Amino acid sequence: MLGGVRPLILVDVDGPLNPWAANPKPPRYRPFDVRVGWRRKLRVHLDPRHGAALLELAGELDAELAWATSWMHRANTDIAPRIGLPALKVVEFHDEHGWKYPAVARYGYERPLVWFDDDFGLHPARRDEFVHKRRHLTTALVHVDPATGITERHLGDARRAFSRNL
Repeated sequence: MLGGVRPLILVDVDGPLNPWAANPKPPRYRPFDVRVGWRRKLRVHLDPRHGAALLELAGELDAELAWATSWMHRANTDIAPRIGLPALKVVEFHDEHGWKYPAVARYGYERPLVWFDDDFGLHPARRDEFVHKRRHLTTALVHVDPATGITERHLGDARRAFSRNL
């Protein structure tokens, strides 16, 4: 715990766990078809080792692991079991102005956090405002290239962000 408050690790699916921009997909990723409609399937590529790596990171940091993804609760049914994660809490953001930032600000209120996502550049003014309002807390926005997915470097960035405040 940091300052008596349990830190938070937030994870997006597309980009960090499903490297949608990789061509070809990295060899350690396995394809999975996810039903998104009566007839339609979506193919995602997942690295089964990511679940253990994220759980290990959360254990080391005594942090809560949660989803911050447009998959919302479907991440627990369609993604988590395929990479070895239990059901996680979900940051809910419906029709938010300013992308995910308002919902994450509410969910992570006064908690140190590390957030793995590939879209921090979408709303730079909202991102800067989010970080500024949390300047008294550890707030690490770890950009993950959607062509690589989460790597050891990203996990190391999270460890370093929290270790500065232990």
